[in-house]
Amino acid sequence: MEQRGKKAVFLIDGLEDLFMNPQPQNDENWKIAIRAICQNIVNELRNLQKGNLGIVVFVRKDMAADAISVNFEQFKNQYARYELKWNPTEALRLALWISIQVEPSIFEGNIDISRASREVIESNLELLWGKKLGRNDSREANSARWIIAALSDFTKQLQARDIVRFLKFATDNWAEPNLYYTDRYIMPTDIRRAIPNCSREKYKEIESEMKSIYQILKKFQNMEESEKQLPLTLDKINLTGEEISRLEGQGYLISSDKKYYMPEIIRFALGFKYEKGARPKVLSLLTS
Repeated sequence: MEQRGKKAVFLIDGLEDLFMNPQPQNDENWKIAIRAICQNIVNELRNLQKGNLGIVVFVRKDMAADAISVNFEQFKNQYARYELKWNPTEALRLALWISIQVEPSIFEGNIDISRASREVIESNLELLWGKKLGRNDSREANSARWIIAALSDFTKQLQARDIVRFLKFATDNWAEPNLYYTDRYIMPTDIRRAIPNCSREKYKEIESEMKSIYQILKKFQNMEESEKQLPLTLDKINLTGEEISRLEGQGYLISSDKKYYMPEIIRFALGFKYEKGARPKVLSLLTS
């Protein structure tokens, strides 16, 4: 192939589907396969020192962390610049782009969405959901930042489907006469009402796509209703140290002042409520 001047790149995707069922069954074979693909094969190709062969592997971070238990941080840092992330600014860009597709005569502006700063994007989205979750001169939270925080985990990650799903649920009652504020299309009550539905859909995705993480979260779901209060202390968490660490790595659990909190995006689905004064703490952890 090299003599012919040809190049080949091997593309590997869909590993989470292939190894979906073996993950929660303590089957070590899938871990061996992940290590072989992500480490052994990649290293072998690198050692060939030929410029005509390459490989691109798409693998979920939680799967890689579970399979590569030794020196995972080193592995993660080695490929950190290639990590695919969906950050809050990109999510807001998507919200504005969708708004323009729906009502181009209203939301279309002379801005380049792909290059505009977050401040510019947020300003243009005020027509959609307002500047604040109340009057613009109120002490309520900034709408864009509150929405992003409610849809994100504690690693500040969210997916495109999260913002699309939010817009779907937040506009379910759009045709009804509920215009408490005339400067926006989505009312604060609709914003808050959409989050529990987003949480339940997110949990369904975790169940189908991240079975090993779902098995851990399910322990919270099965707790007695009287015990489902945030924050949680360590004596209330029936998890191993490794399980806690895995949830923290995924951003589904965080420790602050020796107490544990969950992000909004899974709290509703698991049926947890707040002790008095705990909600502001969670939102501060999500936006800090």
